[in-house]
Formats: sequence, structure tokens, C-alpha cells
Amino acid sequence: MEWNEYWNKLITEKKLRSIIAEIDEVDGDKNSECSIEQICHGIYDEYIEYAKHLEKVRIELLKVIEKFPGVHLQTSRVKDLDSVLQKVIKRKYAHMLDDNNLYSKISEKNYKDILTDLIGIRLIISYRGKWIELHKRIVQEFPYMDQEMYKKYSHIPHDGEKNILAQIPIAYYAYGDDLSIYEDTLVDCKIKDNGYRSVHYIVSFMGTYIEIQTRTIYDEAWNDCDHNYVYKKDYHVSYTALKELSQILSLLTNASNDLGEKMQQIYEDEILRETEGHYIEKDGFDLKLTEIFDKIINAYRLLETFNNNIVQLRGESYVE
Repeated sequence: MEWNEYWNKLITEKKLRSIIAEIDEVDGDKNSECSIEQICHGIYDEYIEYAKHLEKVRIELLKVIEKFPGVHLQTSRVKDLDSVLQKVIKRKYAHMLDDNNLYSKISEKNYKDILTDLIGIRLIISYRGKWIELHKRIVQEFPYMDQEMYKKYSHIPHDGEKNILAQIPIAYYAYGDDLSIYEDTLVDCKIKDNGYRSVHYIVSFMGTYIEIQTRTIYDEAWNDCDHNYVYKKDYHVSYTALKELSQILSLLTNASNDLGEKMQQIYEDEILRETEGHYIEKDGFDLKLTEIFDKIINAYRLLETFNNNIVQLRGESYVE
């Protein structure tokens, strides 16, 4: 598709025209050499060929990852052109007034060293207890650098062909989560109000930045629902309702994660044995299942409130 046709289609379908106008106004005040359209045009001209290189890098990384322990499922992708240009536009817009931010200076010449998720890998584990072992394997393959370097750079520059951890991993968590699993590891914990849970790694592999995400099966199921029906869907007529249901699902996801952990603990430590229809707990253990019960009850109450807020129209037409 010819550039002008592609550009107009992209900014119309993705509703980017007003954002681009604001960027152009700020860039005009700064006497910037290139407009956002010129930057995107430069990326457009080369990205299809560059994506072929990224695909080769992705395949090589999968050969390394397939040896990682505890991975129930893995998915991966190379970012498509539309997604790359949308991210360039939106990130530049978000930081266009901050001259010290890399995104304010992004161009067709440096975007490969600023965007860290042109290749994305997602590693799914069965439950959070599996994360420690996987984390150790990831940082063994992609070791930490000197901590002062992480203070100096948003992500550490490539070190030749050496595999490195380019950024301190970020563990995103939700309200009510047990963070003890991260206590003895060098990760940054950041809360997400919407219930998102995942650990993100930015690594340098074959001179390319790659984002690796690790999460449980339960968190992946929630994320799939939230991403499809809530994330960036605030234009939808049922957005508020879907957002509330996503928050309830997050609570149930958290309870499911905890219950899976308890099942592992009961199995591996042989904590419970059945006697005359009861379960006798092994000395020195306290399962604390009441914490899971409380989470389920809380989700039930929110769901009940949601259900009570549904009004059935009788003999009236539905009006948006």
C-alpha cells in the first residue's frame, strides 16, 4: 500500500489525528527537524525488512527458552507495523514535553534502541510457586549488570553479543497479593489498580531488546478477558460494566492462584490426612484457607451488588 493511503487509513481507524496535531504543534514550537509523519514514514520504509531479521532473532531465543523449567506454555510474536507506529505516536505524545525522555526524541534512526518490545515472549506457569525457579533460570541466561548502570539508563545499552538483563524486572501485582515471593529477588514491585499481574523482563539478546513476560495460567486467563473487553475499550457502551466484572474476575483469579499454591503445598509436604471424614493437619503447618475464603466472599459480594444494579426494561425500548 502506498504511504499516503496507508497513513490516512492508520490515523483514521486508530483515531490518532488529534494526537498527531498536538505533537506537530509542540514540534513546531521546538523547531524539530522531522514531523511525526516523517518519522513514521521512515520506519514504514524499512520495518518490513527489519521484521524479517527480528523473526530470526525470535526463533533463536525460543531455542534458549525451551530449556527453561516450569513453563506450561509459551507464546511469542514480532510486533506488526501498525502496532509499532501506534506505539511511537502515543509514546511520543505522552512525553513530548519532557525533553529528557527518550520517547520525546524517538526517530526512524533510534526507535530500535528505544522500543523494547518489538519482540515479545510470554511464558505461562501453572502457579506462582513456579516463578522462583523460572526467574533464576532467566537471570542465569540474562545476568544482572552492575546496579549503578540501572540507575544511569532506562535500559542498559547492548553489550556486543552478550546476553544481559537490560532493566530491573518489574513485578506487577494487585491489591491483596502476597509479595513474599519477591522478597529475596532483585525486582521492582508495582501495583496495578486494574488487577493486572505479571513479571516483565527486558533483555538484550543478539543485539536486540526483547520483552519477556511471565505469569500464571490464571493471570493469563484474566488478562485475555481484560485485554479483549476492557483494555483501551473505554468507547464501548458497556465499558463500565465490563470493567467492574474484570475487577471481580481479578479477585477470583487471585483466589484461584492461592488455592493452586495450597494444593501444591498439601501434595508436596503431605500436610493433610483423612481420618473419619475429617482432615488432620500436620504439626507445624497452618494452611490459612480462610484467607482464600475471604477473597471469594468479597468477590461474591461485589458480584451480588453488580447483579442488583442490572435493571430489566419492561415494555421500553433500549436506548444507548
